This record gives sequence, structure tokens and C-alpha cells, in this order.
Amino acid sequence: MSEIARTRIDAKLKREAEAVLDEIGLSPRAALEMFYAQIIKLRGLPFRPSAFPVLEEYGVTLAQASRAEASATSELDAERKAGRMQTFTGKLPR
Repeated sequence: MSEIARTRIDAKLKREAEAVLDEIGLSPRAALEMFYAQIIKLRGLPFRPSAFPVLEEYGVTLAQASRAEASATSELDAERKAGRMQTFTGKLPR
């Protein structure tokens, strides 16, 4: 037996989430059922609410992450200028 779960969420959030779900081959219904199943199994949310969950997971500050991003961007720019960067087209070279 199933029931209808109705709630209001931000339209942009819904569109973006559904686009990601489509990319990974999940329907919104399946994703919501998985989310609810994890809430039941864990007796709470399957993640720790945070403004920056990835930073907390790896134990870095926002400043450290920003410096790492700037360094990686600089390195990528140098590789691109040197002609050592290729665009991935979805097919690996043979």
C-alpha cells in the first residue's frame, strides 16, 4: 500500500535535484523512498546537517579549501596554456 507525500519545496532546488537524479538513473520517488528508509534504519538523518559538510568530513577550514581550489585552478590553467590538457569527449583514446 502506498500513500502520497505532499510538501512544498523551492522550485529551483527541485529542478536541480531531479536533474541529478536523472543523471544517476533514479526517480524522485525512489530517492525519497531511499531517504526515508535510511532515516528509519539510522533513527535520524543519514548525514549531519552542515553549511559545509564536505569540509567537516575532511577536517579542513573554508580558508584551506579556498587555497586548495586556487592552487588547483592555477595548476590547471598552466597545463592548459602549455597545451598538455585535453578535452574529455566521453571516449577514451585507443
